[in-house]
Amino acid sequence: MFNSSRWTLKRFTSTSTHDEGELGNERDSRRHSGRIHILGVGNVGGFIAHALASRPSPPPITLLLQDSNIYRQWIEKKRAIAVHSDGLDSIKSGFDISVLNDKIWYSLPEWSGNKSEEAYSLLAQRSQDAKASPVFSELVEDNSHIDCLIVTCKAPQTVKAVTSVKHRLSPDSTILFLQNGMGVLDEVNSKVFPFPGTRPHYVAGVFSHGLARKGPFHVDHKAIGTTLLSPVSQSGDLISQDNEQSTDWAPTTKYLLRTLNLTQQLVATTETPVALLQYQLEKLAMNAVINSMTALLDCVNGELLYNYSLTRVMRMILMEVSAVICALPELKDIPGIEDRFSAERLRRITVLLANKTGRNTSSMLQDMQYRRMLEVHYINGYIVRRGEELGIKCALNYMIMHLLLGKRSVLRQRESGAIPIDLSGP
Repeated sequence: MFNSSRWTLKRFTSTSTHDEGELGNERDSRRHSGRIHILGVGNVGGFIAHALASRPSPPPITLLLQDSNIYRQWIEKKRAIAVHSDGLDSIKSGFDISVLNDKIWYSLPEWSGNKSEEAYSLLAQRSQDAKASPVFSELVEDNSHIDCLIVTCKAPQTVKAVTSVKHRLSPDSTILFLQNGMGVLDEVNSKVFPFPGTRPHYVAGVFSHGLARKGPFHVDHKAIGTTLLSPVSQSGDLISQDNEQSTDWAPTTKYLLRTLNLTQQLVATTETPVALLQYQLEKLAMNAVINSMTALLDCVNGELLYNYSLTRVMRMILMEVSAVICALPELKDIPGIEDRFSAERLRRITVLLANKTGRNTSSMLQDMQYRRMLEVHYINGYIVRRGEELGIKCALNYMIMHLLLGKRSVLRQRESGAIPIDLSGP
């Protein structure tokens, strides 16, 4: 029998004394630093970093900035992350910074004024001469081991991002993946860690807080959600009922899960692997409708409602999604799957989410507006791929995916072909 009680998270009352003792014992017995690295400091990464820094006894946190231009924005934002909630900004500082320059990570001290600007200029030059500068000579190449890594990059960027720190990870490390869509772990395994013996430990997560960008390192917390977490096997598969493992996880996995669960703002819980898989698939189904349709129509979430024509499209998308999910072999022994993932129930929870987040702009629409890479390959594209494996044709999801990719291409071509006009006059 599957003993879910072994996976149940214990609720802790977080106090400064309790946390310090807990973390100290963990570090002494496990011999790891307790430092948490965050790769991808967009809305989700910034919110998590801010939440961790808000703890009574925050762990050491390093923000991994993948471009020197992002470091410049960090300087301009006074080296702090702001989260806007209930009409107020909460600002947290004290983060350590590591910047990627020419495939080398550099640890940057807390400089101020002209020295920070000079460091940015030197990073941007990407030349050997820059390294001879007194300021650049103070930069320390950062090859320190990463115990706990939280990856919040967009799904299409995840492989490249993890590759940049691959040499700093070991089989003792733990990586938490927080992306929209599914299929990222398969890519990481095939392209970054092809040999199972070298893979770090993995944790998968479903993040449902409503966030919007107000600016670099400035996040608008629009709606309280949850952060659902579960370890996965090093093959990338969620631990199944038939292959249940105990909670004797790696020390870094235990530490990361405990720290996140004790962080109040995240509203985090550790779920059973099978439960997390179902939450992932529910979110995938809702994103396949809300994200894709709002990005195509350039509308906020609520504008999908009370529209007969859009309701027809929504139903057709979800009929394909339902057929694929109910046929997945990893769910075959779980009772009630046909009811939970019926097209009608998926439609109801999608409508409820669109109504709850009616004024929000979906993440895919934001990516479209900023001409960023789209996660559609990991949402509608995932349904198409799994459907092909199962002999189920998902023509509508295939069409939606290519309409989105085509629209992004048209917008980029339109911008690149625009002719600048000088209106300032002689």
